Amino acid sequence: MDDFHFLRPFWLLAVLPALAVWWGLWRQQDRTASWRQVVDPHLLEHLIVGESTRRRLRPVQLLLVIWIISTVALAGPAWRMEPSPFADDEAGLVVLLKVSGTMLASDVQPSRLERAKHKLRDLLELRKGSSTGLIVYSGSAHLVMPLTRDDRIVSTMVEDLTPELMPVDGDALAQALQLAGQVLAKSGAPGSALIIADNVSPSQVQTLSTAEIALPVQFLSVQSQGAPVDNGLQSAATRLNAPVAELTVDQTDVERVARRAQSRLIAVSATNEGTRWQDAGYALLPLLALFALMWSRRGWLVR
Repeated sequence: MDDFHFLRPFWLLAVLPALAVWWGLWRQQDRTASWRQVVDPHLLEHLIVGESTRRRLRPVQLLLVIWIISTVALAGPAWRMEPSPFADDEAGLVVLLKVSGTMLASDVQPSRLERAKHKLRDLLELRKGSSTGLIVYSGSAHLVMPLTRDDRIVSTMVEDLTPELMPVDGDALAQALQLAGQVLAKSGAPGSALIIADNVSPSQVQTLSTAEIALPVQFLSVQSQGAPVDNGLQSAATRLNAPVAELTVDQTDVERVARRAQSRLIAVSATNEGTRWQDAGYALLPLLALFALMWSRRGWLVR
C-alpha cells in the first residue's frame, strides 16, 4: 500500500459540508439536547418517556456514512496499475518474414516459404482488428506494410513474395529487427515482433549479441514437424530472450504465437505509458447500494 493515493483528491473536501449538514440534522433530531443542559445525564434517561435511549443507527447517521463513502469513491482511491483499455487496441505486431533461398526447401510441403505464408494468414485471422505490419528480409530488410488493421492488404502483399524479388540473398535479421523498432516507434504504440524463419546465420547471431534490440521478440520456426530447431535460430532466441514456437500441422503454433504476442504487448505497455492507475472507487458501489437499502425499512423515515 505504499503507492496508495487518490486520483481526484479534491473530492475529499466534500466531507466538510457533509459534517456540517450532519451536525445540523443531528441537532434537530435530538429532542433531549436542551434538557441535557439542566439535567444530569444519569437522571435524564429515567425521566424521558416514549423515546428509546439505546444507541442505534439512525437516518442522519446513515446519511453521513453514505456521504463519506461516496466522497471516498469519487476521490478515486488507487494503489495498483492496470493496462489501459486503449493499449490493446493500439498495440501492434510487426511480422518479420524471411524470404531467402533456404525458404524454398520442400521438407515442409509445398515449401517452407509457402507454409510460412499460410501460417501468417492464419495469424492475421486470429488477430483480426489488431494492427499488424510486415517486413521481409533476406540479405537486406524492407518494409512491405506499416502497421495496419486491414489484414486483407497484408495477405495480398504476402502472396507474390519470392526470393527472386529480394535484391540480395542472405540473412539480415538484425537489420530487420532495427527496422521493426523504427516502425513501432513511429506509430507511437507499444508492440512486439514475430520472426518467421527457418534459420539464423552464425554471423547474425554474433551481430545480435551487440545490437540494441529493445522490443519483445518471438520466433516461429519453419521446419518440418519433429525436426530440431536450427542451432543458429535457437542461439538468436536465447540472446533476444525470445520464445520459439515450432511448426505444427494444425493451428496450435499460431494460437501460441497470438497468445504470447498479446501477453508481451501488455508487458511492453507498462514501460510506454500504456497503463494507468486502477480506480478502486468502483469497488465501493456495492457497499453504497447495501446502505441505500436501509432507506426502504418500514418506519425508517416516518414513525
